[in-house]
Amino acid sequence: MIFKSISAGFLAVALALPAAASPKAPHGSYTTAMSDSVTAKAVKVLANGNSSCRQLPPAYQIDCYRQFYRRAASELSRYPDYKDGRKALKMVESTLNAALKQYRDRSAAPLRSGGQTFKAIKPEGLSPAAQAFRRARADAVTILLRSQGPIKVHYERIAEVVDSAKVIIRSGLMTLRRFI
Repeated sequence: MIFKSISAGFLAVALALPAAASPKAPHGSYTTAMSDSVTAKAVKVLANGNSSCRQLPPAYQIDCYRQFYRRAASELSRYPDYKDGRKALKMVESTLNAALKQYRDRSAAPLRSGGQTFKAIKPEGLSPAAQAFRRARADAVTILLRSQGPIKVHYERIAEVVDSAKVIIRSGLMTLRRFI
């Protein structure tokens, strides 16, 4: 009888522990909820990236966008409900990383701006890198907008900012074409 009481007590305590105390949640880092504040953080990072990156010389913009997409994906990484959104942003970041590796201009000095360092890509790599960025963004927007359920509203806000970068990239390419 005492054993059953103790067992029931341990079970009650175990069930009452927060998910953050679970050994599967490293350092209590996972939270399972969608929230306007989490979405707003990711949107703010991407919007700041759009604003900051377009002010840089075109050769450094790809690395700039790569870093901001990585940061936005990182904002979502602690929230399992945002898993698909994080994957979509990481896909864009991976595409930009591949373009940077393929077209990196090692003869150009890194650019420091706003406490960050950006690597340049070669002039002949600007157009293919921008096209890859455009395709990756379109794919990310598709993934985000196809979501279902309560997360849909949050992903629509993120998709809006991801999609807004296309105007910025096109205007940057037009400026670049004048110099080539």
